[in-house]
Amino acid sequence: MNLITLAIPFFLIAVLVELALDRWRGWGLYRLNDAIGSLSAGILSRITGLVRKGVGLLIYIPLYQLLTPYYETVGFSWSAANPWHLLLAVVAYDFCYYWKHRFAHEINIFWADHLVHHQSEDYNLTTALRQPCGGLPIGWIFYLPLLLIGLPAELMITAGAIDLIYQFWVHTQKFPKVRWMEWIFVTPSNHRVHHAQNKVYVDRNYGGVFIIWDRLFGTYQEELKQEPCIYGVRKPLNNFDPLAANLQHYKRMALDAWYTKSWWDKFTLWFRRTGYRPADAEAAMPVPSCDLEHFERFDPQIGRGRRIYALLQHLIYSGGTLALLWYAQQLDYSQQLVAVALLALGLIANGRILNGHSWARVAELVRLAVLIAALPLLPATLSTSLVGYVAVSALTWWWLAFTDKEDTVALVSD
Repeated sequence: MNLITLAIPFFLIAVLVELALDRWRGWGLYRLNDAIGSLSAGILSRITGLVRKGVGLLIYIPLYQLLTPYYETVGFSWSAANPWHLLLAVVAYDFCYYWKHRFAHEINIFWADHLVHHQSEDYNLTTALRQPCGGLPIGWIFYLPLLLIGLPAELMITAGAIDLIYQFWVHTQKFPKVRWMEWIFVTPSNHRVHHAQNKVYVDRNYGGVFIIWDRLFGTYQEELKQEPCIYGVRKPLNNFDPLAANLQHYKRMALDAWYTKSWWDKFTLWFRRTGYRPADAEAAMPVPSCDLEHFERFDPQIGRGRRIYALLQHLIYSGGTLALLWYAQQLDYSQQLVAVALLALGLIANGRILNGHSWARVAELVRLAVLIAALPLLPATLSTSLVGYVAVSALTWWWLAFTDKEDTVALVSD
């Protein structure tokens, strides 16, 4: 059980507290569809992590062992029990994270993965949990410099977890500027800048824990009173399906590679600066940017009953995810794979329900049928509860989707 998994319940409690305050004070920070879209992306990220192999550690650990004689000669000796060592490890990790994060914004193939975290058009604590599924496994390259100071893999993992956990709390709009903090640490104010798509804010404030890297390397931008942040990305996703979120930029690059006639572009556009598109591909398939002067959030109109159904399903998927993460070591790999696939299918179908797609009516029934078909592959102790869940869900969904008796809800206005 790693630190991030242990922190998940506390993250969810904090989300509920902010949500309660949002409803009480009337801030308007939360929309059901966007919040579920962000949380679904986070769930998909965590569960796919169970069945992915950590390429970085497979390289880092042998290299560390190879360099052990050098560490012994120099006298490097790290201890996770020493708080000063842990602090130095976090500082060193965050320095590497800064460069990884910066490249994630500046190079197409890296942006394709990191883009997921920026797609939300709201900014609240659920945005912090909106994480990608991993993409091309090359991000570990940026942490190889930690070998130069002899940082053991276990301490690097701990420092990385602390770095990521710290970043949770800065995804809020209701924490004011604290001047002395703005000079040293990443804060909600300077991270709001990072998530904004306003021209003055784009590609700024990359630090994870420390903002000093941005000040040193010229990428710092203060939040301006006269320039309110507009959240999201210039090429909006307009979809609450977490799989579509993860594939958005990969799909665009693949289509560009298909449409362009230049063989050089076909092979290099993946590694060019973010936003680069071959001229012929852009002409064949234009993708307009959103108009920030008349910005409207993606907020499709669906019935109140379907909204409640999607919320309840999401709560069930969240509970199933926590159980899977907690008991994963007691399951064999094939059972983990099946559980991950079923949860992913549920998240995708739920996203399409929130999108208001017409074919979501049938897709949800197909998902429930697949769950019944997969019962023999899951632990026998779950059979009775899953059959009951499928029966209730199928009857409820049939009534909501095929009787046309539900009310509709109004669009949320900015």
